[in-house]
Amino acid sequence: MTTRIDQSKANKVKVGTVLHKETLQRLKELAAREGRPISELIEEAVRKYERGEALERELRLKAFEQFRSIRFNISDEDFKAIMEEDYYDQ
Repeated sequence: MTTRIDQSKANKVKVGTVLHKETLQRLKELAAREGRPISELIEEAVRKYERGEALERELRLKAFEQFRSIRFNISDEDFKAIMEEDYYDQ
């Protein structure tokens, strides 16, 4: 008979990574304070990060629609190219 804990571990994979000592210490303290495993905090952070990226893109699209005008006449194709460009690679 498998328990709930056994089933939750079935879909998980152990990973190794390198963190700054201070980051790991803060992560451990947060996990202890909340009574949650570190892995749960990391999974939650990834989900929030993904939602944040989607929200940022949505906000950028809304800003574009709000400020786009005939005077600038930016085509949808040009806009998509601008949106796909990585600002930090410039």
